[in-house]
Amino acid sequence: MLAVSVDQIYSLNVFNASLGMLPYPLLSDWHRTTAKMYGVLDEQMQVAKRSVFVIDQQGVIRYRNLQFKAQEQSDYETVLQQLEQVSAVQK
Repeated sequence: MLAVSVDQIYSLNVFNASLGMLPYPLLSDWHRTTAKMYGVLDEQMQVAKRSVFVIDQQGVIRYRNLQFKAQEQSDYETVLQQLEQVSAVQK
């Protein structure tokens, strides 16, 4: 698991520290290449839409939520279910 943000790495480090150090890496997509590639960049505002992708070991996108709501517990539950399904298939 990893997180990608269009914020600078310095901002991500401060954010990560404020959360007590997440157990996965936070990557900076400062040039917005990844956000563009995954179709989640708001070109006008130059920000990435909060999104979640589950990608299998072959690089195939198995699930995507382009309107992930961090405050919605059900969004987390759905992502966890998708991760479990992909993990079970990969074994």
